[in-house]
Amino acid sequence: MLMRDASSAYWFKAGDKVQVISSVFKSGNDLAGREGIVIETWEKCDVDPTCCCAEFVDENFAVHVKFKGSINTVDDEDETNKILEFQHYFAEVELEKVK
Repeated sequence: MLMRDASSAYWFKAGDKVQVISSVFKSGNDLAGREGIVIETWEKCDVDPTCCCAEFVDENFAVHVKFKGSINTVDDEDETNKILEFQHYFAEVELEKVK
């Protein structure tokens, strides 16, 4: 039996290079296979110094990742709609570290 506190992210830290290993969609684009950099992880006592409200955390938003490169919005024909850098939140199980 493995016990862990689901109110904190344990496997990643800011600066880690990660790859999306699950099918996760942003603006209609599947991010599976994309690589990015962790910019923030949920640490309950950093966000909530009294550590009293950890039960309100959603583990699906535990890791905040920044991606470079383009992602197309709804209208792929219009070049002005291309985003060149973007961020997204993930659960830890949706990511793996890249060396």
